[in-house]
Amino acid sequence: MDADLVDFRPLECPPEDPERAVRAIEELQGDAPYFLIRCYRHFGRQAGDRGHAAETPSDPGRYVGQGRRIDLVACYQSPAPDPDGFASFVRQAVRDVATWGGGNVQVGEEPDMPAPQDGGSPGCLDAIAAGVAAALDERTRLNAPVRVGVNSAGMADPQFWRQMAEALGPDRLRALDYIGLDAFPDVFRRIPEEQLPGAVIFLVEAFRRVTAEAGVPERTPIHITETGWPTDDERDEATQARVLSTVARTILDSDLGVTTYEFFGLRDGLTNGTWKNRFGLLHDDYTPKPAFHTIRDLIATHRRRADDRREDQLQRAVVRAG
Repeated sequence: MDADLVDFRPLECPPEDPERAVRAIEELQGDAPYFLIRCYRHFGRQAGDRGHAAETPSDPGRYVGQGRRIDLVACYQSPAPDPDGFASFVRQAVRDVATWGGGNVQVGEEPDMPAPQDGGSPGCLDAIAAGVAAALDERTRLNAPVRVGVNSAGMADPQFWRQMAEALGPDRLRALDYIGLDAFPDVFRRIPEEQLPGAVIFLVEAFRRVTAEAGVPERTPIHITETGWPTDDERDEATQARVLSTVARTILDSDLGVTTYEFFGLRDGLTNGTWKNRFGLLHDDYTPKPAFHTIRDLIATHRRRADDRREDQLQRAVVRAG
């Protein structure tokens, strides 16, 4: 992405190297049978001002295969209300994800946040409602393995989620396959490291409570759609590895209904830039930070534990059947 990772200002960043990216992704994935690659598309004239950042990466299909699927975020960046245009944009996203073998389509990105995120675009929630309706309809028409969801960022805001629920309506709210949370503990507001697990649990519990009060069924899975921790002169790479591991293990070891967990992002936008461009597990030249190996090992451990749970469930089922 040739843009600042937080406020999207244009930047001169090292170009994407798809072959090196795929090799890094394969190492992270290991033998996990299902692995999501998060990608972004921006709708609206404001997106056109971003150059290559309007679609990141430029060709998501090159990353699929071997169990990898695309999690495509359809961002709403229109300077004027355009629900019909966004609905068509989302239909195309569903068709593309279906063509790539299935995956997720997230309708809107952080609509609870002001510009440059989607919440700063006029008519955002109405457009997201139209987009969700279009995504569900297109999925049904194609009979495609595409999950449809929406998300928000940070501490859940009851007023925002009431507005989201009102825009979607009860039927579409119940039809969502997941609700996403972009969570960046200790990034924008520092937290003592020993308090981090408790803060993470509080954040996700609040998200579940607020969304349920707005009408989202409690059985709806939660996806951690973005999480990360940047490096710079005051945030060293060893601490990045520790923080990412602590946050991930806290959530994955909980019973909070989180079924998907996605890191932001694979590599730095600009390693000699500010912290806002250094969220990567890799430097911008694709060399690994310590966090890369930490997360690779965490994914492998979580996969083995999942296999053990399935084996235990199978054994108990056999005993009951006997």
